[in-house]
Amino acid sequence: QIELLLMEVNHRSRNLLTVVQSLAERTAESSEDFLPRLRERIAGLAANQDVLVKRNWRQVPLSELVEAQLAFLEERLAQVERDGPEVVIQPGAAESISMALHEMATNAEKYGALSVAEGRVEIHWRLEPGEVEPRFVLTWQESGGPCVSQPTRPGFGSRVIRDVPARKLRAEVTCRFDPEGFSFALSCPVSHVLEL
Repeated sequence: QIELLLMEVNHRSRNLLTVVQSLAERTAESSEDFLPRLRERIAGLAANQDVLVKRNWRQVPLSELVEAQLAFLEERLAQVERDGPEVVIQPGAAESISMALHEMATNAEKYGALSVAEGRVEIHWRLEPGEVEPRFVLTWQESGGPCVSQPTRPGFGSRVIRDVPARKLRAEVTCRFDPEGFSFALSCPVSHVLEL
């Protein structure tokens, strides 16, 4: 049993190191402030790992994952509304969603709604009827912050927010850069995200 456990720890460690290596390479490609951004992204990954380990890599409540990813906001957390049913998500989905949440929170704190005292972020998740099976929907909406505009070129952050969940969860992901605030919406079959 100990040998099996060690093999599992080794496997997960190697997977995590691959993710860290990819984060480092992609951050270096697209960021002038390489070290601070890399530290933030690794901190987000570490927060996700803490939740997964505490939950024995299963049965991760989404509300707990959201709180772990936003904890670094400290007093600005009061500007963030979080609401949704108590749902438990799969470990693979937890990684994709947590990285996207952390990236959006970091961007909001630096450039968006959380960069000013009157800014607000609303994070909601829900289950909706679908044609074949119910769908899981997660939204992020910023308001009250500086005027937003579409980035001139997509960086690694936008890939983490949009492309990773779209690929790993086979989700429909929409990002909008409306002047009044950035918004994000993810929708996919519940079986791709939730522990059923």
